[in-house]
Amino acid sequence: MQLFYIPREDNNIIGGDEFKHCIKVLRKKKNDKILFTDGEGNLYSSHIDKINKHYCNLNKIKKIKSVEKTIELEVAISLIKSQSRLEWMVEKLSEIGVCSISFVITRHSERKKLKYQRLIKKTISALKQCKSLFLTDLNEAVSFDNFIRQHRDTDNKFYADIDYNKKFNSSLEGKKCILIIGPEGDFSENEKKLMSDNGFKKISLGNNILRTETAAVVGGYLLKNL
Repeated sequence: MQLFYIPREDNNIIGGDEFKHCIKVLRKKKNDKILFTDGEGNLYSSHIDKINKHYCNLNKIKKIKSVEKTIELEVAISLIKSQSRLEWMVEKLSEIGVCSISFVITRHSERKKLKYQRLIKKTISALKQCKSLFLTDLNEAVSFDNFIRQHRDTDNKFYADIDYNKKFNSSLEGKKCILIIGPEGDFSENEKKLMSDNGFKKISLGNNILRTETAAVVGGYLLKNL
């Protein structure tokens, strides 16, 4: 199944990179059948109606499948310096099925700004690769304190602690789950205290000290498969 991504507000038009892939690479023609998702759990069938220079119109659009998320898993990471490593991480977390990725500015963060459009392309690529009907959300970077305050009411809250070695065996209650991954230099003691005071539980990701992006993928996979 060849799957395309079209946002709900544009679900009768294929444009941009999807147009290039559909028409220039796959050589789709008028009246060819197209399957696409809006990234919100819906699968549609349609046919190419008209091919223009930079986009093509679709007709006979029909919803053929709709699914709901079983768990809303969010992974938050402290910003790291390498954009390419961030892109790799975003792609792999999207393939795993993480619902949203957040970026927090901690005391030991190595940068404060991101190239979001490049990261968004990675989430779309992963969606198509895995034939997923959900597009992973990317949230703007916020300060560590603000992120903690935003999630005071979430039940399942965890952070990876390199000094903690007890095997993770908690059960999850409810649909929402958050995991925070610290920077290469780990969280500060004040940040750890703030998380503990706000209901975040420490977990271990194994005996080895992992890079931030590797820890995010390992932790995301662990919680996704509980």
